[in-house]
Amino acid sequence: MEEQRTRLRIVLAEDHTLVREGTRQLLAQCPDFEVVGETDRGDNAVELAMRLEPDVLILDVRLPGLNGIEAARMIAAQRPAIRMLIVSAYDDQQYVLEALRAGAAGYLLKTAPSAELIHAVRAVASGATVLQESISRRLAMRGDEGGGSSLEPSRRELEILHEVAAGKPNKEIAKDLRISARTVEGHLNNLFAKLGVSSRTEALVVAMNRHLISLED
Repeated sequence: MEEQRTRLRIVLAEDHTLVREGTRQLLAQCPDFEVVGETDRGDNAVELAMRLEPDVLILDVRLPGLNGIEAARMIAAQRPAIRMLIVSAYDDQQYVLEALRAGAAGYLLKTAPSAELIHAVRAVASGATVLQESISRRLAMRGDEGGGSSLEPSRRELEILHEVAAGKPNKEIAKDLRISARTVEGHLNNLFAKLGVSSRTEALVVAMNRHLISLED
């Protein structure tokens, strides 16, 4: 029974049956994973997420009924504790940015090795943000898209942002850096203003675009 409680509960949302079945079989090989639900529609993915409250939801971008990005946005608004990983055939940068802004914690291509998918599931479940290396490089090449202040983040703000990239909450960051949680919050608010964003995920995306941080650091 103890083993059951430590498993990561996963829901799959993929409209191609062969891909969904192959993913399920791959995840079933991991003793710390348990696939508790699956669907081929985006609207059903939202319903399953609300009802089953999995640890990780694996979503395709293009799903009937409701696309993966719209589904992620709805789930993030109602069940923010659910970690969402987009696994898509499309590496369009706009899809990636929209998915992250909608609340996804990671984005992989369907061409990724099976070991990378398994690693990504565990990583997003632990609170980290995961991007396939090729996607990370392409986003970094975009440069700054504009918006925000011309002021550069301070050394301490970047230090905190690295902690955010590792998926740590404010209290844990405060403990690691030996400052108060209120101070961490203040630094993050200043950082958001400088980058012209309103969330941690957007801050990571913009900072990466501006070569201020790398998810591989």
